[in-house]
Amino acid sequence: MTTSGIRRVVMVGTGTGVGKTWLACQLVRALRARGLHAVGLKPIESGVTDPDGTDGALLARASFEDLEHARSLERSAPYRFPDAVSPHLAARRVQAIVRADRALTYVQEQESGAGTLRAFDVSVIETAGGLFSPLAPGISNWDLARALDPAKWLLVAPDALGVLHDLSATLLASRSRGREPDAVALCRARPVDASTGTNADEIEHLGLAARPAVFPDDGTPGLERLIVKLLSD
Repeated sequence: MTTSGIRRVVMVGTGTGVGKTWLACQLVRALRARGLHAVGLKPIESGVTDPDGTDGALLARASFEDLEHARSLERSAPYRFPDAVSPHLAARRVQAIVRADRALTYVQEQESGAGTLRAFDVSVIETAGGLFSPLAPGISNWDLARALDPAKWLLVAPDALGVLHDLSATLLASRSRGREPDAVALCRARPVDASTGTNADEIEHLGLAARPAVFPDDGTPGLERLIVKLLSD
């Protein structure tokens, strides 16, 4: 829980295209269904060409039924770059530099209820790319996630071939820096292959992490269990 009392969930990934946005939207909707005032934010995003088709737009629409509120939230993000490349490169191409403190200030402003009638109970912040994807020279999503602490980190990985390596590498690197994710989830964001449906059990069997929920397979019960874990003190 943050010092302001707002509970914060940071969505990190083993890479790009692993299902973070889809799961973040599901979390926001489920939190709101519980009666919590929840908001989904993506302070840094590359590949922004159609404003209504961005990850930030999807999170905003999950947060607000009112379309104008949703559009205002999505367009207020501090870093929105047109090229669909790593954020550090997308920023450099428009002569910008991503700063973790600016992203944090944006998150805090939105959490306080900027443009709404009251502060939020829970914020779900999605990072861009993998946990160690660079945002600027010497800065990665790891540094942004640390700046957003105190928070619960949810590490999202694909239920696909290669996830055992990618998850192992991400967890090892994270643990070596003294902070590991609080929960792990798999998403079927990639085409089905021979490993799909087996990876959650193998993650537990190999001792990489506790058995993760798999979405959308685990459905609402799995989402509820995940929420309880993420909101616990």
